[in-house]
Amino acid sequence: MIKPITQYPTQTGFEFGGTVRHFDASLEALITDMKDTIEVNSLEGLAAFQIGSPLNVIVIKHDGEFLEMMNPIIFTKNGELTPVENTAYYPGITAVTKRAKEIKISYDDRHGKQQFLTASDDLAVLIQRKTDYLLGSTFIARLNPKEKQIFENRLKGLSEADAKASCNISPHSDKVLSIIKYGFILGLIVLLGTFFETLIPYVKVFEHYLMLSIAVLIGIYFIISLNEGRHCGVCQLGNTVAIAVIKSVHLSGLYLLNYWFVL
Repeated sequence: MIKPITQYPTQTGFEFGGTVRHFDASLEALITDMKDTIEVNSLEGLAAFQIGSPLNVIVIKHDGEFLEMMNPIIFTKNGELTPVENTAYYPGITAVTKRAKEIKISYDDRHGKQQFLTASDDLAVLIQRKTDYLLGSTFIARLNPKEKQIFENRLKGLSEADAKASCNISPHSDKVLSIIKYGFILGLIVLLGTFFETLIPYVKVFEHYLMLSIAVLIGIYFIISLNEGRHCGVCQLGNTVAIAVIKSVHLSGLYLLNYWFVL
């Protein structure tokens, strides 16, 4: 089945990249959906995140054949390339990155049997791009600070020339988003303390103040992001609101978990 492709500003994160443990019909259905979506959109490959699945799965189309990888791990990197990359997550935008020229990777096939692969050049770059998603990132993490700022300006709708000439303010809003992300992770880890009855009162107090802090940080992110947009002479209200709403939904999810386990 053809699936819609997830695009920016939907955020990647640690809630994706879940280990595949069940090699069953549901996994086969996911792989089929990924292949169908690759074919209809003439793509080189997809990570499961890109069609909304949290599983640690990538599918690559190489030399007319599909390469299915579950739980891929790159354990060796050699050499260096600086390819011009593009991805359906950032439609119509490219960037020059740094990648390993050759990689060695282990993965599970659709039957759960471990496989090994040595890939180089274009195939190595493509696999590295897709495994980025499984680590909660995209190729923007592979850019140097100056190129990253130009790329972010282009995301705001600036032309190539304006993006390079635009202001070079430090993207403090990104730092706030990172703090929020790790705040959610910390909140989930601390909830494990509810399995110990003596820790529940402390967990309750900690989670209360953590959720309050995250709510404040979301507000701070909103203000800082809009301020950065004004300094760069570009309106990014749409993207800022979308990201703030997504983080607010995540906060609501953390609250519900607290309601079930703590309150």
